[in-house]
Amino acid sequence: MSGAKKFTEENADFSSTNRRKMFTIENLNGESIGGINLNSIDERNGTFSIGIVIDKQYRGKGYGTRAMKILLKYAFFERRLNKFNDYVLEGNEVSAKMMKKLGCVQEGIRRQVVYINGQYLDFILFGLTKDEFIEKQKVD
Repeated sequence: MSGAKKFTEENADFSSTNRRKMFTIENLNGESIGGINLNSIDERNGTFSIGIVIDKQYRGKGYGTRAMKILLKYAFFERRLNKFNDYVLEGNEVSAKMMKKLGCVQEGIRRQVVYINGQYLDFILFGLTKDEFIEKQKVD
């Protein structure tokens, strides 16, 4: 069983809460290749974030970006949320590139918030409004 599928199944109770909605990502053959969740949902202020994991052998093939676009559409148009907020760990250039490809704007840096392998690393903050998402879709 893939790590993402196992996580989704073991944490199925998250999918029923208002603050997190979890989904499995499948390829066209119906194979589970990852998981994605809408989380930190704040209905009052219209904000949310997204967590995603793609199994190693499927990374770099566009699955993550496509899944993110689908979930952003759901959040903005079905849930009527207004602002996507998230962060990428310093040095994770692949995720930062995906955020920019989606139209996210780098909004700041939370300095030295994670200690990994003997060093403190930053969180690079990204954001995307519904209006920015709509404009980006017109260009693509």
